[in-house]
Amino acid sequence: RLADGNVLRLSETIRSISGVFTAMLPAIFAVIAVVLCLAHLIARRLTANIVRPLNDISFEGDNVPTDVYDELLPFVRRIDRQKREIDGQLVALKSRADTIEAITGNMQEGLILIDRSGVVLIFNKSAADIFGGDDMAHRNVRHICREITFQQGLGRCLAGEHAQINFARAGKIYDVFFSPVYGGGAINGAVILFLDITEKHNAEEQRRAFSANVSHELKTPLTTISALSEMMETGMARAEDVRDFAAKIAGQAKRLIDIIDDIIRLSEFDEGKISKEYTVFDLYELAESVMDALQERADAKHVALSVTGAHLQVRANKRMIDELLYNLVDNGIKYNRMKGQVTVTLSEEDGLCKIAVDDTGIGIPAAHQGRVFERFYRVDTSRSKKTGGTGLGLSIVKHIVEHHGGKIEMQSAEGAGTTVVCYIAKQN
Repeated sequence: RLADGNVLRLSETIRSISGVFTAMLPAIFAVIAVVLCLAHLIARRLTANIVRPLNDISFEGDNVPTDVYDELLPFVRRIDRQKREIDGQLVALKSRADTIEAITGNMQEGLILIDRSGVVLIFNKSAADIFGGDDMAHRNVRHICREITFQQGLGRCLAGEHAQINFARAGKIYDVFFSPVYGGGAINGAVILFLDITEKHNAEEQRRAFSANVSHELKTPLTTISALSEMMETGMARAEDVRDFAAKIAGQAKRLIDIIDDIIRLSEFDEGKISKEYTVFDLYELAESVMDALQERADAKHVALSVTGAHLQVRANKRMIDELLYNLVDNGIKYNRMKGQVTVTLSEEDGLCKIAVDDTGIGIPAAHQGRVFERFYRVDTSRSKKTGGTGLGLSIVKHIVEHHGGKIEMQSAEGAGTTVVCYIAKQN
């Protein structure tokens, strides 16, 4: 108020719109933050409630989940059906894989599956053993086996041909079969099968050798018989020689009969036609009877025969054991020295009857000891011709021992005699 009574009013602008807004920003941000937090909490809770039925869906049981939204139930049922189908297929695949693994793992034949480039995809234990137990997985089969015949067979197979070769490795013979594997009209790989034919190959070789030996052994006495009989028939033999010729013919005929009897016996062993006619008898008494039967031959060479050991009661084929003892003692006499000795020792060892036939003869060189039980095998053919025999005696002995579930051993040294030991069960 002025002195004259008038009022003087003064004013000043202190706020603008922007200022007001700026001043309100902190409050606005605080409200927004509170709203966002509340929205987050509420959304999270609502989302959890919405999603919980979906998260709780489990297809582990046998029943289709039903505690889900009605809108999702068809979808859940479809998933459950597909899951059951997949589980069934997985079980079938596992069963098939286990079956294949069991078959291939227990196969005696080697099996290798390769792709078209030659890389090994699958192999079994037998195949690994053939190649020294190497880890062949993901290796090229051409690097595993570099044999020319194998490489040639593999090349023919991957070119679309079925191939078969003979393959030798580590002392064994294999028939190898190559079969291409097709897929979509193209060759995707190959299956290689290794069949061990070592025994068959050796048996074939023995058969050929046996046939040749039989022919030779039969031809020699037949030739002698034929020549002597022809001389007698044509009158070329003098009257005083006829008796001697007849004796020689009789001797050669007996040799033929012995050979044929031994061949028949071996054939019976090979074909398993030997009947198990077992009886109980005293092995010591049987050995003594064999010694008595061979005493005349032993006296001719001044060889002393003796039986020592225990009186063992055994249940076995008496005729076979008699033949076993006869052959061993007869060999001991044939290949002995003048005034030598043959001793049969009977004992029991580890529940088995031990028959040891020991002689003081010429012995067998170490190089020949592994083959003396082969048919017609002779260490010294010139000496064998002088001593006679068919060359089948020891082979028959081995078969007799094996027929009784036993084993046979030999210890010998050149010039120091031979000991043949046979083990047979007391109760067969």
